[in-house]
Amino acid sequence: MFKLLRRLQYWLRRHKMEAELAEEMEFHRAMLADHGKAPAVMGNITLSREDARAVWIWPWLESLCQDAVYAFRAMRREPAFTVTALLALGSAIGLNTSLFTIFNAVALQPWPVHDPSRVVMVNRFVREGGGDFGIAEYRYLAQYARSFSGLFAVRNGERVKMQDNLQQLTYVSGNYFGVLGVQMERGRGFLDQEDLTGAPAAVAVISHEFWQNRLGADPRIVGRVIRLDDIPFTVVGVAPVDFTGTSPLRNDIWTPLPARKLLRPNDPSVQSWLTSSTSCCTPMAGRLAPGVTRTQAQAELAILLDQFRLHNQMEPQQPRIIASGTSWIDTPRKKRQVVPMILTMFLAVTLVLLLACANIGNLLLARAAARRREMAVRLSLGGSRLRIIRQLLVESMMLAAAAAGLGLAMATVVPAAVLRRLAENQAFHVTPDLNVLAYTMAVAVLSCLAFGLAPALHGTRVGGISAALKAGAGSEGAQHARLPMRSMLLSVQVAISVILLANAGLLVRGMQRAQALDPGFDVQNSTVLSIDLPASQYTGPRTMELTRNLLAQLDHSEDLPACGLALNPPLSNTNYTTSFQVTGQPGAPLLHIFSNEISSGYLAAMGMRLLAGRNFVPEDTARDVVVINEAAAKRWWPGQSPLGRTVLADEKLRQIVGVISDVYTNDLSSIEAVIYYPITGRWAPPSVVVHDRGAASLDRITAIVKEIEPRAQVRAEPLTASFSRKLQPSIYGSELAGFLGLLALAIASVGMHGVFAYVVGQRTREIGVRMALGAQPPQIVRLVLGSSARALVWGLGWGIGGATGLSILLAHSLPGIDPLDPRTYCSVVLLLSAAVVLASAAPARRAMQVDPVRALRWE
Repeated sequence: MFKLLRRLQYWLRRHKMEAELAEEMEFHRAMLADHGKAPAVMGNITLSREDARAVWIWPWLESLCQDAVYAFRAMRREPAFTVTALLALGSAIGLNTSLFTIFNAVALQPWPVHDPSRVVMVNRFVREGGGDFGIAEYRYLAQYARSFSGLFAVRNGERVKMQDNLQQLTYVSGNYFGVLGVQMERGRGFLDQEDLTGAPAAVAVISHEFWQNRLGADPRIVGRVIRLDDIPFTVVGVAPVDFTGTSPLRNDIWTPLPARKLLRPNDPSVQSWLTSSTSCCTPMAGRLAPGVTRTQAQAELAILLDQFRLHNQMEPQQPRIIASGTSWIDTPRKKRQVVPMILTMFLAVTLVLLLACANIGNLLLARAAARRREMAVRLSLGGSRLRIIRQLLVESMMLAAAAAGLGLAMATVVPAAVLRRLAENQAFHVTPDLNVLAYTMAVAVLSCLAFGLAPALHGTRVGGISAALKAGAGSEGAQHARLPMRSMLLSVQVAISVILLANAGLLVRGMQRAQALDPGFDVQNSTVLSIDLPASQYTGPRTMELTRNLLAQLDHSEDLPACGLALNPPLSNTNYTTSFQVTGQPGAPLLHIFSNEISSGYLAAMGMRLLAGRNFVPEDTARDVVVINEAAAKRWWPGQSPLGRTVLADEKLRQIVGVISDVYTNDLSSIEAVIYYPITGRWAPPSVVVHDRGAASLDRITAIVKEIEPRAQVRAEPLTASFSRKLQPSIYGSELAGFLGLLALAIASVGMHGVFAYVVGQRTREIGVRMALGAQPPQIVRLVLGSSARALVWGLGWGIGGATGLSILLAHSLPGIDPLDPRTYCSVVLLLSAAVVLASAAPARRAMQVDPVRALRWE
């Protein structure tokens, strides 16, 4: 401790202590002179002073500070190099940091709750597949599980109307906020008596943002009544500003689970959902009890679930329970969906970073050649090679640190903008944190070693010190022009540019093919009118009555264009499935396939074709008949007619009366087998599909809906918008790939320009001799380009091979990509050739303007 205090004292009183040391050394020298002794007896005074100072300071720290000061001065002396390197490296590190910030938000950040490491999501997997839990299962587990201090259930993502605006509502168990440890901004969470199935309570907790933006930050909000779908609810609490819920999307309002009966009084499935032992589809999470591991909790829940099924006279499932973290992609299904995409993006931005490192490495090699005499002087004066390498690495680290600062600045802006574009209602926290800072520092250090170590080792080679001291800057030109390291780095730059540009081109071409895809229906001339009703009217007799009245009105309105009703229009964000089994085929499995409910006018409104049999008629709503698409007919009755055959669908025997053309149902990747029922409206209000985009027709249909149900809200959206929304992943992917490709081209162009300029600078004397002997300008240009031609060709070859391999991998997840598209590869080669010409233009012009006389006198 005394030594540490002494060293700290030196940094505080450095100038005074240095002066006292110099005064003392002078005193001893004078004393020796008074006694007739030569000053040489004291030895090297400078060395003695350094030894004395070593008692006060850490010598390595002082020398490191000196290296940093020298590096800063060197960067200031060469502003062109510094700015170029900072822009290239800063943009590359910024892209990596921005992507990691997004990854940190969706994959590493747990829920913003107290002690999040003890909170886990509970997932169940059985032989038949995965699934969430039923409310009855949850209540049984919450009562008997001892490995959790609390379990809670959540049902996310239901919209309710409040003052003509739709808000996001989430149903939660009464202990939701208590288990999570969320301290309310105002008011309280839910009470146990407000979570009783038989006595639903009309209470709500609202988000801080909802309170601020929609309710004017009313200080008396607790106890205020708000109307959700015209049902009065009392606000009992306001969540804190940093709690956005346990879903990645925005949450506005939370209510207890039984409150769903208040908002959907006419829906008989709500009571079954709350009480039936066979109901499902409610996610569950909990907080582990002190000292309990995830493995222990999983084992206990598996036993309790089998006990629950035995108690309710159900067959045991022997489920596999997984207690996972609470980040957005912690569930196995999300990992399968998201991780490959994130890894692909990390690969792309890592290639950009490698390209930037190769670029700066080449520039540093050129600087090392220019500083060859400086390094030789340092070595000849006794400086160790290790000490000089450390100084050069400090210079590289200063550059990497400055670039990391630019990268962190990018990470504060870019990720939030990207996520806002991908999902407007997202609630991810994308502010850089300690994880992002540590990642950025690691990237900076690795980048420093990647672009700084090789030039430092090369520039401090011990051999040839004498020659370097005697020779001029240009005498070693031929040797350095053939430097294999510089050629290798140039090849790396070209190869990475080819990989990024080729895949960007392939993604763009794939997007163009997807835009030209025929989805099986008329995209350009059809419009979907969605009907939003209060949640209390969404299902049950009222919705079926609305559907019957709307169907009758549309069928009897002769002045309307072709229009029809559908439960689920194509390319919407919802899907319905039904149980399906082919009868008359022994051993036919019971499957779940896509289903839809449509009216007879749906085919004409969509521009679809009836291939066999007949369309629905109004009387079919009382009959057990269905229509299937061509994909279903080919799958189960290949080469045969399915008309008149019977299938078990939705637990009823139904007869197939028609076959219609295929359409893309959910996305643009594949055609699925679909079964169509006559429209009834038993599940939800239907959508109206109109073969017209004119305002008059749409207003007329909207008026018909309002006449039947005045509280309904009608939203019109052309099918072109749905089609474009399904293309967004391809569009975003092609935009990102195009940006990375152009950035790679710009970085590579700067690197190639630096290489060609270096060749001209190092071979100035040779160029002068050649011109003195009669060489013509075209020959000089060939000399400049020829020195790097082999590296360029190798880079093109390796780049095309790498781009082909990567595009084959991408084609599995993005079907529109053709990995061997010759137009793309030819375009990339031509683009890079143009970049080579532009990058070499200025150095070649400088080479042609070399004065032979001045070049020969350069030394």
